[in-house]
Amino acid sequence: MNRKMHHLLHRRRVTLLSLVSVGALALSACAGGTASTETAPTETTETSSAEVSVTAADTFSSEVCDTKDPAAVADIPASVSGFTGYDSEPGDWLALPASAEELAGKRVALSVMGLGQPFFLAVVGHWEELSEEYGFELKVYDGKFDAGSVQQLVDDIVVDRPDAVVFAPLDSDASVPQVQKMIDAGLPVVTYNVQPREQAAPRVFADDYLGSQIVGCNAGAYFAAKFPDRAAKIGIVDLPQLPQVQDRKNGFLYGFLSQIPDAELVQAVDGGGVIDKANPAATDLIQAHPDINVIFGINDDSSLGTVAALKTAGVYEADWGVLAAVDGSAPAMESMKDPNSPYKAESGYPPRDFAYAAFNLLIATLNGETTSTTQVVVGYPPIEPTLEGIDTWLTEQYPG
Repeated sequence: MNRKMHHLLHRRRVTLLSLVSVGALALSACAGGTASTETAPTETTETSSAEVSVTAADTFSSEVCDTKDPAAVADIPASVSGFTGYDSEPGDWLALPASAEELAGKRVALSVMGLGQPFFLAVVGHWEELSEEYGFELKVYDGKFDAGSVQQLVDDIVVDRPDAVVFAPLDSDASVPQVQKMIDAGLPVVTYNVQPREQAAPRVFADDYLGSQIVGCNAGAYFAAKFPDRAAKIGIVDLPQLPQVQDRKNGFLYGFLSQIPDAELVQAVDGGGVIDKANPAATDLIQAHPDINVIFGINDDSSLGTVAALKTAGVYEADWGVLAAVDGSAPAMESMKDPNSPYKAESGYPPRDFAYAAFNLLIATLNGETTSTTQVVVGYPPIEPTLEGIDTWLTEQYPG
């Protein structure tokens, strides 16, 4: 495998491993530009807030924003899921090899947290393409976002005895004995997405704090430019059980309050990370706090559940405020394309990059080139909120 390039994630700057960064970096942020006042609409609404003619693309940036008032973010927790830091093993982990004799004719077990999510469906799609290209047999194990199901699939993998395992933990703590069980059975294992709390196998992951911080910066910049006289009231559709998700929540808050120091976090609700639970949670949030005008979804199931809740409440419109999330799935991107939607900011959690990096890491592991502490950190690029930027992202990351 070609391993020429050193990748180091810095806390204050995102290294965008996805090609979508090219489009993102080409668009300079215009938050400080002059904005024009909108012509009064035919049907007026009772509000004292000035609204400015501005688009999310006008205020978009691919960089972490400066903090206007350090006191506003002083109490926001730092990262809790980066157990081993964010230094990545040197190598061009996204470049596919010309061949992969190590896997030809072999059986590979791929687990996913849940096939109900577009991210994991896309991960599977990329692995299916890799399987066809490099001539190995792929078997997918669905964790169904359920601890019992994940434990069962680990047991099933041990019984099936594949030649290699690519494992998606559901929980940082529970995954430690699960990974060890597969290793003790003599199976080569790499993990991706959620990090096990203890190092036992090579891993692929992203900096959830930093990626979400940029979403908060972009959402805050847009809100400040679009609604200069409104007080920002924030709601979070959360999944509090996962340290990774707490980094997403806190990263978003750090970015948003860096732009709008007097913004208020009103409430965080548990949306379960799946749309069927996120929708009623978001509905309760909006009903309990009708003054909320900023909502962050910790993934796209959370944001799409919020989209449905806002529509039910009759406030799904650009003038409501700002909806933001992380993931970058096709259904969420369709909402962000709509200029009448409040969906204005997203960082992309890249399924193709996770698949390619895990594939290359697996080959390196089979060749004896890794240790239990080897880690690859993939980029977490903000998605340029234009039709071109969104389409570029989807073409690269979501097969089909």
